[in-house]
Amino acid sequence: MFRAYCYVKKIYFILPLLAFLIINSGCSHETGCDLPRQEPLDSASSLHLLGNSEVTWQTNPPTSGPHYPIPPKGGEYDYQLSNLEQVSFLESGGVIIQYRPDRDDIDHQKLHSFSSASVIVAPNKTIESALISTAWTWKLSCEEYDSESLNNFIKDHEGKVSPNHKD
Repeated sequence: MFRAYCYVKKIYFILPLLAFLIINSGCSHETGCDLPRQEPLDSASSLHLLGNSEVTWQTNPPTSGPHYPIPPKGGEYDYQLSNLEQVSFLESGGVIIQYRPDRDDIDHQKLHSFSSASVIVAPNKTIESALISTAWTWKLSCEEYDSESLNNFIKDHEGKVSPNHKD
């Protein structure tokens, strides 16, 4: 009888602990950044366009798809890049960090410190997360500024040119 009591006592201790751990280790993050994820290659990625046309992309912002033949220059932008510009820059090995301009909790000065010849920092009012960083077929979504996650994403993807890219 005493032995059964000990097992019941252990179960009553373990169940609340287990419930607490499950609740606090959910898959989605309310803050910080998710893990980078690779997205499928858009079948229209080899299509070079010269002007705006009726094109749809598989994701927002896009990580592959139709694009301009010549990429924009890296650096800071004070306007939202078109999807054609974004994909062209990504195909050439660039990384883009886009932020919601209506979010006051994002320090734009810190974000702009990432801009370089191979990294674009620009606003984008159409993204769902506070920050999204993209590379060729890769995306990192963040709900707050996380310099370590952004640095790692840039280090892992900067300069990785699409196999279809031709200079």
